[in-house]
This record gives sequence, structure tokens and C-alpha cells, in this order.
Amino acid sequence: MTRTENRRSNHRDPDRHAAGVAQAVDVAWNRSNHSGRRDVALSVVSALALLGQRDPHGPDLAEQLRAQTAEEFTTTLREIYTGVINSRPDLTHLVFPLIQWIFEEPEPALQRAAKQVAEAALDERQLELTGTDYRYDTDLLGIVLTLLKSDSAGKANAQIYTPMPVADMMARMSPPEENTSVCDPAVGTGGLLRAAAQAMRELDRDPATVAWYGADVDDLAIAACAINSLLWGLGPRIVLCVANTLSEGDWPHRAEAQRAEILQITERIRRDKLMIHAVRTAQQLTNLTIDKRHDDQ
Repeated sequence: MTRTENRRSNHRDPDRHAAGVAQAVDVAWNRSNHSGRRDVALSVVSALALLGQRDPHGPDLAEQLRAQTAEEFTTTLREIYTGVINSRPDLTHLVFPLIQWIFEEPEPALQRAAKQVAEAALDERQLELTGTDYRYDTDLLGIVLTLLKSDSAGKANAQIYTPMPVADMMARMSPPEENTSVCDPAVGTGGLLRAAAQAMRELDRDPATVAWYGADVDDLAIAACAINSLLWGLGPRIVLCVANTLSEGDWPHRAEAQRAEILQITERIRRDKLMIHAVRTAQQLTNLTIDKRHDDQ
């Protein structure tokens, strides 16, 4: 048995692991007296998921996060999501409902509540799930969102939208080809997209070559789906939209237009920054020349 196979055999079922993390997060968040703010708890779990695989020989990332103050942890969240926006500007409008609170100078009580959620997730070893390849096997963000929306943790029973085993079975029956498109008009947090991507990997196909389309009426579900697209390696051709697809038949065109507009704005900002940098550099060179002439006199 290889080391990877042995590690997998010793690891608990990813869905059960995800359910344990989600239940701990739900309990911690409900204790904070901020239970109406689903965005905060979900954004914390999403940020921890974005931290990537841990170095087994490096410092314990979980302990480093636990050692932070609530204010320091909020700064860490801001840095994580700033990195997402800079690297994937096409997702900015999608994740905004999830991260808006972080950039609005949140009150200390809300920062403490967010840190308590992080500690609950870390205590359930979230990083061993989302910081490794096990993240491909489950939809932690979907389970968290479901629990936060339910009256009790038990109601969700780790089943979100289409149950994951059913999604996996459906995907294996007809796995997508490379360089095609996949559309889910009730995408939720992306469970069917995850299953389709996994079915492709089992056949040595690259999910990043596919154009993934999805819509949902819940803006937080779409935000989570955008984050999941990064966790699951769906690639740059992700087109999502907040829409009621029963009444809006042309939502893919609106989603494409929104994405194109965001990318155009990003390109203009990039050009403006380059121009400002060039002007400042020219001004510095001019000042140096003037100073040199003054010194020569």
C-alpha cells in the first residue's frame, strides 16, 4: 500500500468530516448572538479552505491562526480575499456578498464571533479536509450553508441540494468531455459541478478546460460556488449568476455580460495604475534632474 493510499485509508469519510466541521461551526456561530449573519460564518470557513495544503514539516498553521487576536484574524481574512480578488477578478462580483463585511471595519464583537467560528472549525481539523485533496470529495461550504439556514444542525443531515453520492453516480454515467460546457440552472454551491469534475479526473480529463455555467436565487450559495470553483480546480471559465432560472431564461447571457464587464473594469484599473506609476516615475526622474542641475550651479 502506498503512503497516499495508507493516508486515505486512515482518514475518516470526507462527507462525515465535512458534516462534523459544519456542525461545530453552526454551534459556535449560534452562540455568538449573530445567527442572522450567515455571511460571516460562511466566509470564515471559506477563507480557511483557501489556505491550501499545509506543509507537514512546517509550522502548524492551525496553531498560528489560534494564536491570533480577533483583530489579527480579521486582517488575515482580508488578506486572503484580497488575494482572491487580485488573482481572479472575474469572481469579484460573485464573492462580494460573502466578503463585504470584512472590508467594512466590522465591530469588535463580530470579529470575536468570527474568530470563535474559526477555532471551532480548526478544532474539527478542517485544514486536514480542505487543505488536502480530500476537498475534491465533498462540499463543505454547501453543508455549512445548509446548517446555517436550518433551525437545527440535525435537519441538514449532511445532505445538501442533490445528495453527493447521487451527484457522483449521475456524473459517472455521463462525464463531461474536455473543452465542452456544463450548465446547472439550480447550481446551489456547486455540488453537481464538483461531481462532474471528479468524474473527469477519474478519466484523466482536465476540468479546467470546461466552461461551467450555474445560477441560483441565493447570492451566498453563488458566492460559495465561486469559492468552490477555486477549491475544486474548475479553472477560469466559470460563469455564475444570481437568478431565478424559471423566470429568466436568458440568464447565461446576463452572467456572461456581468463577467465581461468586471474584466473590462479590471483592465481599465490596471492600465490606470500603470499610467500613474509611469507619471510618478517620470516626475521622480525630473526632480532628480532638477536637483542635479541645482547642485552643479
